[in-house]
Amino acid sequence: MIHLKRLYAHNFKQLQEIDLRFPDHARVLVQGKNEAGKSTLFEALYFALFGNALATESGARGLDDLIRYGVEKARVELDVQAGAREFRIRRTITRGKSNVWELDLVAGENVEELRGNTVINKRLIAELGFDGDALLNTCFVEQKKLEKLEGLSKAKREESLAKLLNLDALVQIESDLKIRGEDKQDLDRLKQRADLAEIQAELPAHEEKLGQVEQQLRLIDLRGAVNGAAEELRAVQKLDAAIAALAAQRDSAAQTLARIDALKEAMLNVKDARDAVERVADNAREIERLKQEQANARRAAETIPSLQSRGAELHRVTHALTRLDQIRAARERYAQRAQQLATTQAQLAATQTRQAELQTTITREESARAELETQTRRYVIGEILGEWIAAQHDAAQTRAIENTVAEKRAARDQLAQRFRVQVYGFAALLILLVAAGAIAMPFIAPLAIGLFLLAALVVAAFAIRALNLWRDVSRAAEALGQAEGEARASETIGTTQTARLRDIEAQLAQNQVAIPATPDHAQSARVIIARELNQHTQAELDAELAATRQRLANACAVLGELQQQNATLDANAIAAERAHSERMARQAELFLAAWQNRLQANAQALGVTLEPTGLHRAQYQLDAEIAQIQRRAVDAQLLTQEMARRAEQAQAFWARARQAYEQAAPVKANAAAWHEEMPLDAYTAFGKELRAEYDALGGETAIKQARDIEGNLGRRQGERATRARNAELLLTRVRELFGQAAPLSTSPTLAEMDRLVEQLRQMELGDDATLRVHHRDLVGRVHSLRDRQAQLERDLGLAGVALERGECRQAWIDAARHQLVRERGAEIVSVARRRLVQKVLPATMDYMRQILPTLTRDRYHDAQLDPESYKIQVWDERAADGGAFKEKNIFSGGTKDQFSLALRLAFALATLPQNRGTAPSFIFLDEPLGSFDDERANALIDLLTEGEIARAFDQIFLISHVQVDERLFTHRLVLENGRVAQTDLPIA
Repeated sequence: MIHLKRLYAHNFKQLQEIDLRFPDHARVLVQGKNEAGKSTLFEALYFALFGNALATESGARGLDDLIRYGVEKARVELDVQAGAREFRIRRTITRGKSNVWELDLVAGENVEELRGNTVINKRLIAELGFDGDALLNTCFVEQKKLEKLEGLSKAKREESLAKLLNLDALVQIESDLKIRGEDKQDLDRLKQRADLAEIQAELPAHEEKLGQVEQQLRLIDLRGAVNGAAEELRAVQKLDAAIAALAAQRDSAAQTLARIDALKEAMLNVKDARDAVERVADNAREIERLKQEQANARRAAETIPSLQSRGAELHRVTHALTRLDQIRAARERYAQRAQQLATTQAQLAATQTRQAELQTTITREESARAELETQTRRYVIGEILGEWIAAQHDAAQTRAIENTVAEKRAARDQLAQRFRVQVYGFAALLILLVAAGAIAMPFIAPLAIGLFLLAALVVAAFAIRALNLWRDVSRAAEALGQAEGEARASETIGTTQTARLRDIEAQLAQNQVAIPATPDHAQSARVIIARELNQHTQAELDAELAATRQRLANACAVLGELQQQNATLDANAIAAERAHSERMARQAELFLAAWQNRLQANAQALGVTLEPTGLHRAQYQLDAEIAQIQRRAVDAQLLTQEMARRAEQAQAFWARARQAYEQAAPVKANAAAWHEEMPLDAYTAFGKELRAEYDALGGETAIKQARDIEGNLGRRQGERATRARNAELLLTRVRELFGQAAPLSTSPTLAEMDRLVEQLRQMELGDDATLRVHHRDLVGRVHSLRDRQAQLERDLGLAGVALERGECRQAWIDAARHQLVRERGAEIVSVARRRLVQKVLPATMDYMRQILPTLTRDRYHDAQLDPESYKIQVWDERAADGGAFKEKNIFSGGTKDQFSLALRLAFALATLPQNRGTAPSFIFLDEPLGSFDDERANALIDLLTEGEIARAFDQIFLISHVQVDERLFTHRLVLENGRVAQTDLPIA
């Protein structure tokens, strides 16, 4: 087990100078005021063990932050006993310079010395079996960090457990067995060598088979090409006969088709001539309509002057109405402005009254502030006098201790003197009796025997009396030793008290108060001050002074704002502007009354309503009517041009009709000559004659038949050219497949091709589709093998190197089996490690169920944890249906702290089994009682001094600033200003 033996700290943060030795079994209560250095004790221990600053509420991070203010060097020494060995750790920090780390490992007479930061830190962690995080999670409950364990992630918690449970060896084995990237790369390379050897063995056979299949496919292609060429030549012969027949049919229908086309063209010309004559009639009717429209436009233009005169009158009325609206709006503005100025005058008067009231308030509050400041100063003087009385009382206690030592020393000396007198008297009497007996022995034997018996009785009686007296002397010496010990302890306290008394007297001088003659005078002065202050507390005075200052500041701020506002206002200017606004409003009212009736009469004369919408609508309608008449007048000028254009267009249509008719007339020998008076019926009759002959010759049917013959002939000629081209291509393919020994003439005949077909049909070449599929597979396989071979040779750097297939494959199989064995081994080690870690949770819960009833005074008995998040749920019998597990966060703050503390203590018990030789046998609890009530605080004290924690840990340190019964602890340590103010621990 690991025990703390000695801790020394010099200028380490708040610790100025401490040197403590710890018994192997101790229950230590650490007390002191805020910033006395209580929590710094463990920070010094943590720094000594691990060489790092502890990230506590003080915020220390760098090592320079650990040096006390105003000095350049700090030193921490720690002696730790682990079994038969002792670790003596010395760490010195120098601001801005290199630090000095020292470690001596003492085992009997052997001493191993280590120097240097890294080597010492690694050696300590290896020897102790845990690091800083593991210590913080178990043996040290930090101030305000009861929930630290619950806040850890699963990975961080398992890492800490691995260190606490000595699982580092399993972690190292798992790391050694783990398959890394380079192992996988080596296996992949062996696999690639085996693949390359396999490809080198397979590729020649596949290439030979591919050549055989390609030869068979070449012969099959030759047979197909010969068959195709023969078929194409046969098709060309048939197409030549069909083309000759169609050409004869086309020539016989050509004359009839020419007459039909001439008739069709003539019918179109007659229709065009008739349409032109109809357009001439349409133009004549349109010209008459345009003449009538032109006359109407000229009559409407004569009404424009009267309409314009009405429009001018409407515009004047509209303008006058707009002016009246502007005057009405001006009247409203002036009236509103006059009202605003009246309101401003009233506000200005009220503001002046408010300024006077605020000035009175400021004067009153300034007087109250001065009085409160005087009272606050008087209160401070009373507090300083109280501290002076306490310091005088402490000094009197020190003097009383010195008097007690003198009294006990005198009592001891007096008893010692009595003991010496008794001893000397006893010796003299004994000598006298023995001498008398010796003298009487030769003469009177019975007398001598009596004297000897008397001497023996005297010796026995005196021995009893001397023994009692010796006990009294021992008790007096022991009492004197205790008193002297208290006196030595009080010497340090006396130095501190003297410095404290000087500080208090300096404060009295600063406040211009004379030093009291006696504590009674000081107490009388305090009573007078308390009576003057009406027993008010410092907080009440501060609150009242702050409220007074706030009221004074508010009043000054409001007064400043009002003065700033009034600085821009002029009462005379406001009154003058108000009178002007009222006068202008009255003038506007008189003007409106005079003009309203006059405009109403003008509107009635025009037949409109006197309102803006009606006037604007009438004006818009009149303007639109004038614009329409003006547009019609402009259009009347354009109508003359349109009539002239229509006349010219009629002449063009006459010329078009004549030209079209004269082009159609030569088709019929009996056609009449054209003239302008020819009626439309004549055009229609001529068209019907042409249509009758057109239909008699077959018309569209004959044209379609001729087109069909022409199209069929073209298609056959195109097909014949395609067939001939295909035959040539196939013959070229045949010659290519035969090579130079092709058995064909320059222009082979159909009979020659049929003989060649018969020869090829007699050859057994296999199924074409099957061979094609097989060939495609072989080509893909060969190309794939060649590409893969080239890639493997590049990757492995083995171009042109022949490999032995069996040897390479066996090497790959052996390596793969080896990696598989490593993977299974790493998995087995990982499972074993996880199972060891998982056993901590049941053990933690068992301990927590033992601790929880004691810590909560039998209020709660059962709890459970989420194995992933370590979130606490507690069984609450007050819940519905007889009780239920409830989340920790629904309970009060103090109860939640008790649950978290129970978990922390249970976790420490579960992860630090007593059968481990390197388990810490010490535990620190920093201010755990802050949120506990008295009853549960006593329960925690019982747990630490007599319960499960007391049985599990030899050294228990409780840091507390609340009241604790110190008699329950074996030792007590009081710190003040970073020094030991009082302790019964051994001091080096």
